[in-house]
This record gives sequence, structure tokens and C-alpha cells, in this order.
Amino acid sequence: MSDLIDRLHGIFVPIVTPLTREHKIDLASLRSLASYLVDAGIHGLFVMGTTGEFPYIEAEDQWAGIEAVVQEVGDRTMVVAGVTGNSIEDTVRNMVVMASLSNPPHALVVAPLCYHSNRKLPQHMERLDHITGLPILLYNNIGIVKRHWKRKDIIPELVGRIANQDNVLGIKDSSGNLNYLEQVLAHQSDAFKVFQGEESQMLSALQLGAVGAVPSIGNILPEACVGLYRSYRDYDLEAARKYQQIIIETHDHYLRYGNIPAVLKQYLARKGIVATGNTFLPFRGEIDRVIDRLEDRMIDFK
Repeated sequence: MSDLIDRLHGIFVPIVTPLTREHKIDLASLRSLASYLVDAGIHGLFVMGTTGEFPYIEAEDQWAGIEAVVQEVGDRTMVVAGVTGNSIEDTVRNMVVMASLSNPPHALVVAPLCYHSNRKLPQHMERLDHITGLPILLYNNIGIVKRHWKRKDIIPELVGRIANQDNVLGIKDSSGNLNYLEQVLAHQSDAFKVFQGEESQMLSALQLGAVGAVPSIGNILPEACVGLYRSYRDYDLEAARKYQQIIIETHDHYLRYGNIPAVLKQYLARKGIVATGNTFLPFRGEIDRVIDRLEDRMIDFK
């Protein structure tokens, strides 16, 4: 476990899920993308996260996608896998299946507020802790919480209580709220690590004490994301700020067009890294013009 916690840092890319025309997972393209990102120097992959469109993918297909990525990257990088379902029962089933794999992911990512309120969250996480021996990471993302809870983010005090559980090793916070992040960081320790998920705040989060970031833009700008992290670790703030600006400008460019997985996949398809740019949600806008402009910007930045 200590070796695993030592590896929990840096850039973990929430990998997109390439799809066939029939909207099944394109496993060959998924493997290709995983290798491309590992070769670019990223520190880990997050499979079946929000960027991976997990709410629209059948559980059995999710399991196959996770297994394919684990097999593809081997020992070259860490793989953490989203197991959040629409209910406690769905999440438990996903966790049991992951633990049964001959080569399971290094850790499981749970967004408990998708199906459970804050009220008894520590007790719920204790129960999940006993289901499988695989380590767990919390996922705080109010954008995917569909239930009408009084509060849609994990209360920082409860994060602190859960952080004391042996098998819970960290949290990804995608709130985009640096004040909230700072409260969560108060509970960071040698055994519990905090990652941040908002592209525009990567450097700020590192300066506050986060151990790394989980940026969706890492799918198409892995070198810039890794460059930012390494520059910060090397005390080269000027270089880190330049990378952050590249990331902000690129992210702002495509964020205006809505469906983030669609833009990322279309760019990757244009580059031949994946076969198609298919997504579950329709893209609003002139996708080819968006990718043309994005490609022009990427050439300028590189």
C-alpha cells in the first residue's frame, strides 16, 4: 500500500472512451489512446470517469473497457477505474467485478453522492471498504449528482473522517472552487492525497498543496499538463505559468462549443489516435470548424 500511495501524484488523465458507430466501446482505439498517453509521460489513467461518459455505458461494457486499459499499459503507469453506479447495489457489483479481474486496476474511484447523501457517508464508505481489498479514491463532482440532496459536494469535515479509513487513499475534487479545495487539503496526509480536476486551476491547486491534477484536456495536451506539473516540482514557476496559459487558452477555445468529449475525440480522430469521434451526446455546432481552429492553436502552442 505504501508503494501505491507514493505513486499517487502528478497528472492522471481521465481518458475519453472511443466508440464505434453502434456506440459500443472501440477497444482497439481505447488501447491506442492509452498507450499514446503513457508514452507522453502521464502518471496515471482514470478510466470511466465523467470525460469517459460512464453514465451512458452499460456496466459490462465498462468492465471490458477498464480491463482493456489495464492490460494495455501493464506496469507502465497507474490505472484507476470509476465504479460509480446509480445505486449502492450497482456500485457494489462494479467493485466486486473489478476485484475479481486477474489484473485489476490499482484503485477504484467512487462518487458516492451520485446515489447517497452526506448524512451517513463515512459509514457507507466503511462498508464499501470491506467489500474489496482494492484501494478507493473519492470523487467530488457536483455536475454528475442528479439527486436532490441539500448539498451536492462532499462536506469537507466528512472527507476528513473518511480520510482516516485505511483503504481510502485520496480524493479527486472537480468542484472548481478553490476555497472548497483548501478545506479538503486540510485533511491531506501521507496516507490521503488530494487531486484537483479543473484545468484553469491546475497551478493554483498545486500551490495550495494538491499532489496533482486530473484534467480532461490531458487527452490532447498531455505534454503541456505534464510540463506544468514537472516545472512546478522543479521550482520553475515561469515555465509552469506558461504551460498553464497554454492549457487555459486551449480549454477556453473548445469549452465554448459544449460537448467536451466530442471535441476531444474529434481531435484525436483527426490525428489518427482513435478511429472515430463518436459520442453519446450530440454535438452542437460546426464540429469541423471547431477542430480546424483547435488544430491551428495546437500548432501555435507546440
